[in-house]
Amino acid sequence: MRDLLLEVAGGVATLSINRPRARNALALQTMAELDQALDTVRRERARVLIIRGTGNKAFCAGGDIKELEQMRSEEEAAAMAHRMRATLDLIPQLAIPVIAGLNGDAYGGGAELAVACDFRIAAAHARIGFAQISLGLMPAWGASERLAAMVGRGRALRMLLIGEAMTAAEAFELGLVEMVVPSRSFDKRLSQLARGIAAAPPAAVAGIKSSVNAVRPHRSPELADETVEAFARTWTDPAHWKAVEKMEKRRRAKR
Repeated sequence: MRDLLLEVAGGVATLSINRPRARNALALQTMAELDQALDTVRRERARVLIIRGTGNKAFCAGGDIKELEQMRSEEEAAAMAHRMRATLDLIPQLAIPVIAGLNGDAYGGGAELAVACDFRIAAAHARIGFAQISLGLMPAWGASERLAAMVGRGRALRMLLIGEAMTAAEAFELGLVEMVVPSRSFDKRLSQLARGIAAAPPAAVAGIKSSVNAVRPHRSPELADETVEAFARTWTDPAHWKAVEKMEKRRRAKR
């Protein structure tokens, strides 16, 4: 794979987004590889999966705007959203636990990826935020439903409508991440946690995940069409492209 690194050792699969120059943002190629990698993990019979970014600056900065802004029609935007939402829906369907290892910042689509995982372990310096609103967009990949189930309706609305980045500590207080680890010991603690789960009897682990999912489903396929259609409309709205233009001007000004 070009954009992802997959390693399976001792029952622990580690899937790393490897696009450091783009702050591990998701290009269309990365999205396709993620779908393939999840299928490979299932066939490899790993006992636990970690999804993380390479380095220590970014877990995932969201969709790669430089590439995705080439999509100008509702049809293109909807097709991309359907594909990626279906990919993220594979995560709760895996029999094994999937840990989002927030080695750094998770924004926009990166935050969507994080909340699609079973639980989240964050380095103390990491930040997380649903920044779609700043680009005139709404989440496309199921985060609205997952977030509401996770932290409650009011908190979800606040996070999505304000779009501010939260520190790892703030995200922990709100129930968005389950553990915050000192940055210097993040890799070691994440590995220890995963190895501990991998050592447990697989049938018990699978049963626990299945029973928890039955109480609080982490995917809502019946809502996909309506959500994706609403996202596609925001994608083609002039407000979105004005926001992208402003963002690009700010980036150029910082150079």
